[in-house]
Amino acid sequence: MSRYTDETVSITRLTSFSDGVFAIAVTLLVFNLKVPHIPANLVHQQLPSAILAMVPNFSTYVISFLLVAVYWTFHHRMMNLLDRIDTPFLWMNIYYLLIISFIPFPSAFFGSYSHETFSFVFYISCMIMVNLMSMVMVAYASYKSRLLKKDLPLVIVKYLFFRLFAAIIVFISSIPIAFYQLRWALYYLFILFPANWALKMYFRRYEKV
Repeated sequence: MSRYTDETVSITRLTSFSDGVFAIAVTLLVFNLKVPHIPANLVHQQLPSAILAMVPNFSTYVISFLLVAVYWTFHHRMMNLLDRIDTPFLWMNIYYLLIISFIPFPSAFFGSYSHETFSFVFYISCMIMVNLMSMVMVAYASYKSRLLKKDLPLVIVKYLFFRLFAAIIVFISSIPIAFYQLRWALYYLFILFPANWALKMYFRRYEKV
């Protein structure tokens, strides 16, 4: 009975459910941006400085949105590599989505306390957890090609692993920077995107990914 149940888990339904969680997560991110409250008689004088004070919130929103987008593209790519899904992988995916749906909170936390190093470390820790869970899912699916499509080039799995590992290195290395200059640490995270592009170009030398 367990074997029958495992083999009838629908990839399509899991993908649709996952896409819904991603959509909600990116939508919730924008609710972290609060319109500043300024007395009507002081709007002209204080509005520019109020918007300037929100720059850290805007930066956090942009990087969080882009990171969730990166996680979505990874998830989309990974699901396209699978031939089937079993129950352990199904629950791994649920735990993965649990972390994804949590991202708006550390984003809001860091946006509200953008001058506190601890808030940045908390934010980064959440991102590291997403990448670690992603690596667990790829490792499980690819072990002895357990869930992968037949004749899938091994280089594609290697590409996913290196991409996730590179992101963890960037996240960890941003923490010492945060203790020196918190704003620089946040902007340093944007290095992830050219790094992902470089990895993709490197692995394309061996196989189209």
